[in-house]
Amino acid sequence: MNTVELLVEDLHFRQQAMFSKDGTVDKRNKAHAIASVCPTYLVELTYGHVLQAIERQSSLSAIVKGMGSVIMRREKLADDPVQACHIGWCVLISYFETNILSYKGEHRKNSKGKRDKHPTYYIQVRNMDAIRELMQLVDKDNVDLFPLSHAPTNWEYNKFLHKETGVKLIKHAHEDAIKQVKHNDMTYLIDTLNKLNNTPWRINPFVFEVFKQTRNLKKTPFKYSKEVDREKKASLLVEVNAIEALAERNKDNAFYHLYNVDFRGRIYPNTAFLHEQSSDNAKGLLLLDNPVPLGENGFYWLCVHTANMWGNDKVSLDDRVKWVEDNFQTIRDYVDDPIGNDDWMDADKPLCFLACAAELDKIALWSTVRPVEDFPSCLPIYIDGSNNGVQHLVAMSKDEKIAPLVNLVPQELPGDVYMFIAEHTISRIGELMEETKQADKDKFTKFFEDWQAILANLRNVPERTERSRIAWQEFGKFKNHNYQYIQDSMPIYWSHITDKKVWRKTLKRNVMTLAYGGTERGMGQQIIDDTRDLSEYHRDMHDSWGYKLGRVVHSLCYEKLPGPAKMLGMFEQLALQENDKDVPIAYEQIVTGFPFVHSYREPEKKRVLLYYGEDQLKLNIQIWKEATLKKSKQKTGASPNIVHSLDAVHLTMVVHDADYEVTVVHDSFGCHAGNMGHMFEHVRHKFVELYDMDPLTHIMSQMDATHLIPEKGNLDVSSVKESDYAFA
Repeated sequence: MNTVELLVEDLHFRQQAMFSKDGTVDKRNKAHAIASVCPTYLVELTYGHVLQAIERQSSLSAIVKGMGSVIMRREKLADDPVQACHIGWCVLISYFETNILSYKGEHRKNSKGKRDKHPTYYIQVRNMDAIRELMQLVDKDNVDLFPLSHAPTNWEYNKFLHKETGVKLIKHAHEDAIKQVKHNDMTYLIDTLNKLNNTPWRINPFVFEVFKQTRNLKKTPFKYSKEVDREKKASLLVEVNAIEALAERNKDNAFYHLYNVDFRGRIYPNTAFLHEQSSDNAKGLLLLDNPVPLGENGFYWLCVHTANMWGNDKVSLDDRVKWVEDNFQTIRDYVDDPIGNDDWMDADKPLCFLACAAELDKIALWSTVRPVEDFPSCLPIYIDGSNNGVQHLVAMSKDEKIAPLVNLVPQELPGDVYMFIAEHTISRIGELMEETKQADKDKFTKFFEDWQAILANLRNVPERTERSRIAWQEFGKFKNHNYQYIQDSMPIYWSHITDKKVWRKTLKRNVMTLAYGGTERGMGQQIIDDTRDLSEYHRDMHDSWGYKLGRVVHSLCYEKLPGPAKMLGMFEQLALQENDKDVPIAYEQIVTGFPFVHSYREPEKKRVLLYYGEDQLKLNIQIWKEATLKKSKQKTGASPNIVHSLDAVHLTMVVHDADYEVTVVHDSFGCHAGNMGHMFEHVRHKFVELYDMDPLTHIMSQMDATHLIPEKGNLDVSSVKESDYAFA
């Protein structure tokens, strides 16, 4: 039997056990609602959720709840999180019985650094070949979260559930937002979603063939080849395997996505893995199905995009085009022999860059017999906001001093707020080094060599062996003996990084997420995560050095970016005001009529007992109580979510008002190369149009909070229209 048949046989066996001798369903079984549902359908429907859970390393409670919820939604059963867990568990057990998956429990540390009393469970892959085989065998039209082979039916006005699929218009919606959907005029947003629903996609055959050929080479474009952490590597492998399998299943047909929004109004495809908001591994494979001629300036914009994908995006637009022209033959050579001539893998976005190279090669061949302007291009190209979150904060605060750093004003070369903060961070580390004892500086090289040797030993010993136990024991002794020195040596460690480009890469996500609620600890974790694969020196960094640098960067962002800092403080004060009223931050969004309701509630923890063999698993699931408010989350989440709601309005305006296909990646705006000349102007005009309507006052006035708006600067936001680099 194949893998699907094995899973179905096992699930069917347990479904039969749900029936009493008289043929009635035994309702004492907590999964009884699926007793008569086709087991093949259940396996196929939930397979996408299993894949996504492996890739995201989700907790077992999240997995079974997600699997059960989609079954209950499709079977039109009343929403019940506890029953959803039991239904999802019933299906998931089949993966354990067939030795495809297993589970493990970990005692995680809580926010106070103490280990939880009860373990949190996760799934582990035991048979990756079976996971891959499933992808080939399931009926893709039955699998939730897979691309659709036909355009989904349109969203209906004033309806919260999608008629064909039962998908919710707003993910994790507050009950107040659900009520408003039925009454607000949301025509603008619904029309935008339906436009996206009807956009067909296709797989790029050349890039996909290279994708498959480079999977197991020594040098590959895939991050898993460099990952040393076993679980992260497994997660990255699942993502790449899923993308490959989905592309294989759809390589000969057009496919579609169903789009919906989160509680902020941000637009997402209801698809896992293979979509335009995924990683380079997926984006590089995607073409729009309907071709558009390059026209007068499409070749120019394709060259700009090509340079951006390589990573040459800190120079003028014309210089980006010149870089492509100067390297045109080299770029074409990558297409002739992508395996032997593999330098294209050094690009920032290697597969997207290779897709550009293939398109340029086709154009070169086409141009020998026909005008370049007539070339029918299907490749989507993008222009990105220059730290879009900070752009919105600057536009709201009208901070004319920070505007050049995020390119809201015209200038010869692009401003770089990431390098601005990086340079100030380097200076601050220098100041801290002056306060560091010379003896500590002299000791560091020998200390770090010993530290690296201990870490190397940990990586190389087999898990769960006596050698592993001894290695961990030595690690603990060394760390405890050098505890104070480790705490004091953060500036010494970072002073060894002298390349400004490496510093910029280290801090980029910190600055990028400032507008989205970046905290000291969060920034520290980003530094740890984002630098592991930069070098062995970065890989072996002690976590405390990352967290301490996060504090430095967080402080500098607030100190050196005053206008954005004022806005962040204002939104925090707004949250405190609404907390005092015991109500969520809520407003009707400008232009779209979208009901923004801050969806942070006090959860009720419910214990769910699941059984497998002799094991009893105690899972805690969170059930969100209606009409409650988690005030701490409202305070920390106000700034990021209001800013996200504004970038959502801007994106919706761009998509809705364009008379051509637009692709959406939040702060990145995509279309055919032949339409990018118009998009370049269009996205700026919509940004100015939005801020001409004063969205900040519109938001604050609905909560009687205009008195919280601080004094603004003198920036003329209309200058964005003349800025080449605001969205580039």
